[in-house]
Amino acid sequence: MESDRFEALLRPHFEALYSAARRLTLGTTPAEDLVQEVCIKAFARLEEFKKIEYQRAWLLKVLYHTFIDDQRANQRSPIGLAETGLDSAEPDEMTASSRLPEDLAENELRLARVLRAMRCLSGDQCMLVALHDIEGFSIEELSRLTGQPAGTVKSQLHRTRAKLGRLLTNKALSKPTLKAIGN
Repeated sequence: MESDRFEALLRPHFEALYSAARRLTLGTTPAEDLVQEVCIKAFARLEEFKKIEYQRAWLLKVLYHTFIDDQRANQRSPIGLAETGLDSAEPDEMTASSRLPEDLAENELRLARVLRAMRCLSGDQCMLVALHDIEGFSIEELSRLTGQPAGTVKSQLHRTRAKLGRLLTNKALSKPTLKAIGN
C-alpha cells in the first residue's frame, strides 16, 4: 500500500524533522503542525521523494521553506495570533526527580530567557542558530538547505550569534515587562 511505503521512507527522518520544527517554532503544537504540513507535501510528491538521494536534507529544506512561508503569511495577516505563553518540553522524569527545586527553577528561568531572546530574532536567524548550534548542521549543509553560499551562511551565523549574545546580556529580558496606564 502507498501509505505504508511512504511511512517506511519517512520514519528514519521523522525525529530530525520534528526536532528542527520545534527549534524553528519554539513550541510543540506549531512544530507538530509544521511537520504535518511537510509530510503532506512529501506524500503529494512521493515518486520524486523516492528518487532523492539525500532525503533528510530535502525534507528539512521543505520544512524550512514551509516555515518561512508560514511566517510571511502570518506577518501579512490582519488577524494576530494570540500569545499562549511558553510551550516548554515535558521534563525528563529521571533528571527532574534527581535535581533540587532551586536548580529546576533556575533552569526554567534560563530557558524562558533564551526563548524570549530567540523570539526577538527573525525566522531566518532563529532557524540558522537552531540548526547549526543545537541540531549540529554543518555550514555546508546549511548552505545547501538555504541555497546561499557558505561564506554568506557563516557571516549570517556570526551576526546572529552576536545579536543573540546582546539580547541575552540585556537586562530588560530578565525582568517582566510593565505597561504604564495613561500618560
